[in-house]
This record gives sequence, C-alpha cells and structure tokens, in this order.
Amino acid sequence: MDLEEAKGYVKEAKAAGAEIVCITGGEPMLCFDLVKEVVSECLRLSIPDVWLFTNGFWADKSSEAFTIVKNLKELGLTKVFLSVDVFHQGYVPIEFVKKAIRASLRADLEVSVDSRFIGQPDGKNQYDSTTRQLLECLGSLLSEIEIVRAQPLLVGRAAEFLAQQIEKQPFKKILGMECPGAWPGGTLKSPSGVDVDELGFVTICPGLSIGNTCAKSLGSMLRKYDYRNHAVVAALHDNGMRGLMDLASRRGFVPQEAYVNGCHFCYEARKFLRAFIPDALRLRSHTS
Repeated sequence: MDLEEAKGYVKEAKAAGAEIVCITGGEPMLCFDLVKEVVSECLRLSIPDVWLFTNGFWADKSSEAFTIVKNLKELGLTKVFLSVDVFHQGYVPIEFVKKAIRASLRADLEVSVDSRFIGQPDGKNQYDSTTRQLLECLGSLLSEIEIVRAQPLLVGRAAEFLAQQIEKQPFKKILGMECPGAWPGGTLKSPSGVDVDELGFVTICPGLSIGNTCAKSLGSMLRKYDYRNHAVVAALHDNGMRGLMDLASRRGFVPQEAYVNGCHFCYEARKFLRAFIPDALRLRSHTS
C-alpha cells in the first residue's frame, strides 16, 4: 500500500468516526517508514488510539528497539501487539520479543501479547504445549502485559493444515450455529470496523469483501453499507450457518461430515462460492 493510499484511508476512517486505527500485515515493520507516516497522520487527525501488530523481528538489540518504539510513541502510537506462539517463534527468537516488550513498556506504550492455540490453551497437543512454554519464557513480563489467547481463524493455510489437528464437530451441530459477527467487532449488519488490504479490498471478516476502493471510496462504502446487498453476509446474518449452507448447496456444494467450528465451515463454503460470488472469499496473493 503506498503512503497516499494509506493516508486517504485514515482520513476517510476519521470522517466515519473511527476511534482506532490498527496497522497490521503481514509484518508492517518491514515498511517502517510507511508505519511512521501512517501513525503520524493518525495523530494529526486526532484519532485516539493507534495500534501496531508485529512479530518483533526488529528488536534484536535493546537500545535500538527502544529508539524505534520511542519514536513511534512520540508520533502517536498507543499500543503494541506482539505475536508469541509456535507459529511465529519458528522465525523470530523469543528473546527478540522480550526486548520488544521491555522497550515498549519503557516507552510507556500499552503492550499485549497475542498467542494462538490450535485447541484450548490447556490442550495437550505439541503445538499448544510449545506455545505455553514460549509464554513462560516471558517470565515476570507476564504480569505487566495483557495476554490474548485465541484460536487461529481457520481460513487459508490454517484451514488447510491446522484443522486436521483439532477435534471436529458433526456438521449437523455446525448447521445450528449463528455467525459470531464481524472480525473487527460488532455485527454483520452493523460492523464496528473494517480491514483494508494492500489491494484495496475492504473486508469485515477474513476474505469476506464488501467492496474495493479502486471502484468506490472507503467513505462511501462505509456510509452506504447495507448487509442485504452482499449475498453471503445476508445469508449469514439472517440464518447463520444454515443460511450459508442453503446459498452454497443451491450451487452444488457438498459439505464435509464435520468441521472444527462455524468459521471453518464458513471458509470452506465461501471457498466453493468464489466461482459464483467473487466477493465471498478474497484471498491475498500470498495465501491464494
């Protein structure tokens, strides 16, 4: 995403009443200059909270890590989310994350650690055991920060590979579930936020697009949003997983015998529906 695009989105979000801008990726700190400019623009527009999701790869040296977060704090950053789990620590040493946490706390930033468990946080599988050990490596820092423990959303690679490691529920049970709502919060009828990716797609759940900023401005999309204009969103809102199943089955979709949860089924049904309803599942280039 280029700088002017990013600034435009922030400006339109502010006009729509946004109180939080969250910078995520991929890994946003690979584009540090862009992150700084976006954070600075949020401050200029008086957006109250500016968050950053990062894996902490940049914190290999404590002094340099502090300089980085102190700079971002002065530009307007308010909170840092750091990923700690078996999936991320295959690439980023846990010591880097510890340095990033210490530096952020020293810079007076709010800090949260985001950890993904494929089952429950007390699960016995090898993935979750390793994630618990990694969290224990944070030691006394655990008492100074927020820890978010959640499952990976079962879309993309998680649906293809991790779903095989988790106990599944019979499809009949899945059919009775309601959609938990929009990914950034709120409901499908009235989401409290959206995600805008580098291709301009605006989504309210991973891959579930309500439009593209190349065709319509973000502000216009937000002002004129009506869930009934989006077939998949309407089916999920009005009739939950059964509504999505009805939408997909009319086009030949045959469900599996079991799924991990409603989100897992939703992804698989939307993947099938891409051929008929392109906005049902918009995958970024690195996951398609």
